[in-house]
Formats: sequence, structure tokens, C-alpha cells
Amino acid sequence: MTQIIYRIILLWAVGGPLMAVYLMINHRENLAHDPVTMPEWIPFWPLLAIPYLGMLVVPGCLSLFIKEQRDFYQYLVSITIAFLVVGSIWYFYPTEMIRPPIPGNWQSHVYREMVSIDNPVCIVPCGHVITPIAVFCILLRQNSRRLFWLLPLFTLGIVSIVVTWQHRPVDVIYGTLISLFAVVLTRRLFEKATQG
Repeated sequence: MTQIIYRIILLWAVGGPLMAVYLMINHRENLAHDPVTMPEWIPFWPLLAIPYLGMLVVPGCLSLFIKEQRDFYQYLVSITIAFLVVGSIWYFYPTEMIRPPIPGNWQSHVYREMVSIDNPVCIVPCGHVITPIAVFCILLRQNSRRLFWLLPLFTLGIVSIVVTWQHRPVDVIYGTLISLFAVVLTRRLFEKATQG
């Protein structure tokens, strides 16, 4: 139980400042953003804002199931490195995507609340895949049988990112590659630290 509390404190200590930096970048004013457009073949499904928002919380909860403390530290360092890369791109190459009109039905309520806080900027690359990719890789490395429930969960999250028009598919790919790079880099660094 003590380890869970310790991990939750670490998640807040790392995640809180990263979220604060994101919000500061997201709410910069008087700044020209390069416009990007969503491909026409992507539907707009605001109801999937619920699993989209789950992508902010579920990876942190899943990280509590990482067996080894060293792997948990790797998770924290990995998401920090990936965020620093992604956040730097957002800061120095600001992008914006015009979202479609929000339907007035009950299915759009969560989406409407979400976009009232989250400006349609910080599009390239997708930052929402950083924590899911990191926890997915570490949990899968520890037990490959987890693929059967991690993959559908991860797929739902990725689809929700795209169909709520938060990021284009190519932005998700860029964010995924950055996150995978951070996972591989931290894995090698942690292995070297253990050996030497």
C-alpha cells in the first residue's frame, strides 16, 4: 500500500507540472499559429470525448501495475523526455486546427465542456499518446499476455483522439514515434545504470 501511495505522489509530482506547461503553451495569446486541416475522410464523433479524456487518467492508473520500481521510474523519465520534445515543438512551431461546429445534442455535452478549456492548438505532434505508449510498452514487456486487453483499450483511445478532431492521424504517428524513442532511450539508459 505504501508503494501505491508513493507512486501516486510521484505521478502528481511529474504529471502536474507537465500539465501546467501544456496549459501555458495552449493558452498563449497574440500568437500566429500555422493552420492544419483534418483529412476529409475523418468523421467527427464528439461522443468519443469520454474515452479521449480517459487517455489522460487511465495510463497513470495502469502505471500503478508496473511490477518493478525501476520500470516505474523509467515510465516517469520516458514521459518527461517525450513531453519535453513534444512541448518544444508546440512552443516553437505553433499549430492550430479549426474544429467543426459542435452539435447541440446531449451526446456533445462532454466535448463542449472539454473544448471550452482546451484551445484548438498544439496539434503537431499529438501529446496525448505519450503516457499511453510508455505504459503500454512497459506493461507489455513485463507480460505479453496483457496485449489482449491493452491493445483494444489503446486502439479506442487513438480512435477517440482522431474522431474528436484533436489531432490528425499523422500527428498521432509523430507523437507515437517520439514516445517510442523516449521509451527505448530510457530503457537503454536504465539498463546501463543497472549494469555499471
